[in-house]
Amino acid sequence: MLGRNRWVIYHPKYGVDYDASAVPAEWFGWLHHKTDQPPTKVPVKRYPWVIPHQDNVTGTSDAYTPYTTTKPKIEAWVPRKH
Repeated sequence: MLGRNRWVIYHPKYGVDYDASAVPAEWFGWLHHKTDQPPTKVPVKRYPWVIPHQDNVTGTSDAYTPYTTTKPKIEAWVPRKH
């Protein structure tokens, strides 16, 4: 199949630390041959409920950190003060 290969050239700032989540949805569609025209040539229809694209922040200081609201089953012993 000639002409069926599409790929991403990441910006040099990523080095080898790149992630597939850096590819926005409209470019994902072009990469996987859902459209023949890249989003730079054909405007992409945006729905009002779709949030803007953001990179995956897992492993960074911006990553989501869950916390628990339940009481632990085991509590540390605290000696009485006299």
